[in-house]
Amino acid sequence: MARGAYRIEINYSKNGRPRYFLVKDIVVKGKKRKVLKYIKTGDAPSPDELDRFKREHAYQLELKAARKKAELSAEHYSTGFLSKDIIVQLEELRFIYLRFEELLTVNEAEVYERDFEVRYVSGTTGYEGNTLSLEQTKDLLVSGILPRDKASREIYEVDNFKRVIRYRNTYRKKVSLDFIRNLHALIMDNIDNESAGTFRRTDDVIIGGCSMDLTPAAVIEDELAQAIEKYYSDLKEGRHPFESAIMFHYTFETIHPFTDGNGRVGREILNYMLKKERFPKLLFLGRDRDMYISALRMGNEERYGDMVSSMAELILSQRMEILRRNLEKVIEPPKKSGQMRLTDF
Repeated sequence: MARGAYRIEINYSKNGRPRYFLVKDIVVKGKKRKVLKYIKTGDAPSPDELDRFKREHAYQLELKAARKKAELSAEHYSTGFLSKDIIVQLEELRFIYLRFEELLTVNEAEVYERDFEVRYVSGTTGYEGNTLSLEQTKDLLVSGILPRDKASREIYEVDNFKRVIRYRNTYRKKVSLDFIRNLHALIMDNIDNESAGTFRRTDDVIIGGCSMDLTPAAVIEDELAQAIEKYYSDLKEGRHPFESAIMFHYTFETIHPFTDGNGRVGREILNYMLKKERFPKLLFLGRDRDMYISALRMGNEERYGDMVSSMAELILSQRMEILRRNLEKVIEPPKKSGQMRLTDF
């Protein structure tokens, strides 16, 4: 159990008997609250009993704490499109994710992040027609094993993400035009070296399945800079980070700043924004492709509320239940000695 995570609180029944509660204190935006679980009446719990009560009730206390934090946190955000209930759910997801990360050992965190990246790369490249299987993607990214009977372009589309991941994970600044160009250069390396890292210079580009007019090449930099400025301005003014990130993502895709690779770059930026605001990242699974594309098309119809809500539904359906299950698995510390948790540093 994480040290200092819980305490015992006593109150008294009408007949004066002591009642004991297991308590977790929480603080959100300066507001202090607590969640508690009744454990027994009468004699104080022995050390062995207390350990047992913690094991039995820690998971439910953590879920109650995440929900209470979410309710407190949601009060501080404005929104143009999301309902209060969805904001609370997104905040609950965020706090469960953060608690799960805190409880991972260093080794567990490395494995979790590696496996997530494999699924993410498989999904984001698959959305663009890459045919490497999840297993082949893992072999290539983790072990450097080249798949058989695959075109060099498909191999590079996946292999390039080794450098993308390193660059993104060491980048600490705000999203900028240079950050966007650098991502594109890495994603398109050995695929289209002439245009890698360069904004498109022509307007004869079509988005498949979309009849919208794209941003003219001459004003791509200006419109991207304005979109970036609006994103950070919205955050500063208290707009909910998920809504702000989705709106930027939609704007980026409609600007379509590159001749190729816009989807992969846009999804990288979206997840970078979510991670910086301490949210779990989106997976782009094959089964969710239609929902993702449909949401963006809602934006084309100026149904921005439906678009943002649909994206919120997507991340909640992807991550909430699995993060709850994962939290339950790591709620107790590993029995082996010598491992360190991220919170030990």
